[in-house]
Amino acid sequence: MTAAHDRVSQTLMLVAWLLGASTSLSAQSTIRLYPGVAPGSEGWSLPESSVAGLEPYGPWLKNVSEPTLTVFRPDPGTSTGTAVIVCPGGGFHFLSMENEGMKVAEWLRARGITAFVLKYRVLQTTPEHIGRVLGESVKRIDEEMVPIFPLAMADARTALSYVRAHAAEFGISPTRVGVIGFSAGAMLALSLVSTSPDGLGPDLVASLYAHVNNLIRPLLVPNSAPAFIVVATDDDLGFAPESIEVYNAWLTAGRAAELHAYTKGGHGFAMLRRALPVDTWPERFEDWLRFQGWMKRTQ
Repeated sequence: MTAAHDRVSQTLMLVAWLLGASTSLSAQSTIRLYPGVAPGSEGWSLPESSVAGLEPYGPWLKNVSEPTLTVFRPDPGTSTGTAVIVCPGGGFHFLSMENEGMKVAEWLRARGITAFVLKYRVLQTTPEHIGRVLGESVKRIDEEMVPIFPLAMADARTALSYVRAHAAEFGISPTRVGVIGFSAGAMLALSLVSTSPDGLGPDLVASLYAHVNNLIRPLLVPNSAPAFIVVATDDDLGFAPESIEVYNAWLTAGRAAELHAYTKGGHGFAMLRRALPVDTWPERFEDWLRFQGWMKRTQ
């Protein structure tokens, strides 16, 4: 394999991390997280839009300025009373709303779990900016995350508070609200756990190919929130050691954690099915949820 081929492969996988997917699937309702302009977004003018992307990731969302929760409710007869907030990835430049959002929510709903897909704020990006971003390093992307991360975190905190406050309306237990995140979304999920006071953060966290940088370090592990962690050891962006860092943080704190590190899968696999061992991570996640008692009905 040539050096040029390696550079092309690395660039494509950076794109896969930054981009994601966003074709719409049926959902029950969409809720705005703020009554007016989201605080901190005053003056944002670029319109939210869907942009065609690379296969198999599909199109993605850019210029998100109006945070929402899209709700996927299971049939009442199958509801477990458990809820999970789904945080798609996209490097805080885009959102992978299909592969790391809607499809995950559909999977959860089919298992009696009420899912809330979080559409959080990302950087405003012009076409010129997008073209430049796709050729930049992860380090440079990290630098561009700095101003947007607090706003995305505010959206995640607001989402968690909203779900808990309206638990009765959704037929869920306010003490059974978890979060699952992918890549940049996993950064949000982990930070939501580690920065919340004990008893006020998510009740469990699932982290898939998380990026762990100084925006979320140190990882302070609370008294609860067991962790389920998934990564491919051939992660094209080099994030595998960062998932191990998350696992070790939970172990050091004496908290429950389960790590699945697959030999092959790359970055951004989420709900893709490519005849690889990593394809089975949802089955392992279901096993873990069942073991934790989250698949049992609360009523």
